[in-house]
Amino acid sequence: MSRGRIALLAALGVALAALALSLDIAGLLPRLRTRIDALGAWGPVAFVALYVPATIVGVPGTPFTVAAPLLFGGIAAFVTMVVASTLSAAGAFLVSRHFARDVMMRRLRSHPRFNRLDRLLDQHAWIVIPFIRVVPFPFVISNYGLGLTRIGFWRYLAWSEVGMIPMNALLVLGTDSVLRALSGNMSWAVTGLAVVAAGAIAVLAVLGRRRWLEAGA
Repeated sequence: MSRGRIALLAALGVALAALALSLDIAGLLPRLRTRIDALGAWGPVAFVALYVPATIVGVPGTPFTVAAPLLFGGIAAFVTMVVASTLSAAGAFLVSRHFARDVMMRRLRSHPRFNRLDRLLDQHAWIVIPFIRVVPFPFVISNYGLGLTRIGFWRYLAWSEVGMIPMNALLVLGTDSVLRALSGNMSWAVTGLAVVAAGAIAVLAVLGRRRWLEAGA
């Protein structure tokens, strides 16, 4: 990777971090919870409507994911986040596929590493896409990047869920479990689901990394 690209990625990371800090999630949370509560059953819908466009344009999704159990409670927050992350992943992929792919492919067609990744996805999407979803790689960049490959939309989305569902379970139910423990209302069922999710993520990470290294991608 050239120095210019490294500098660009670093600048992007700093910009996203500054944006996340400028949002002051902790400060906004009490006011957001008041408004969400006032919406009743429409609260999760409003949360999804906020999350999807924000993450499509590059706002980090983790603060939303951690805030969800504070707003809705464990299981309801988990379901809300699965819906939100699915719509965000689908939206960014479709934007990339239909508005950027033709232009970018003229540059990437002769790029050996991109071609290896494209072939790897074609042959082993069942483990490569879940692996991408569970490693600490920016969500929005992976969504746009996968939209540039040849993989079909529904195949992309199905294998994305294999990684996104346990990640949402770990972050949402794990946060909810900690909050319950601190309040003296421990739920072993919620904790157990978070532990199972962590185990699934570990398996996906190990298998995906092995396939990734074997392919030299």
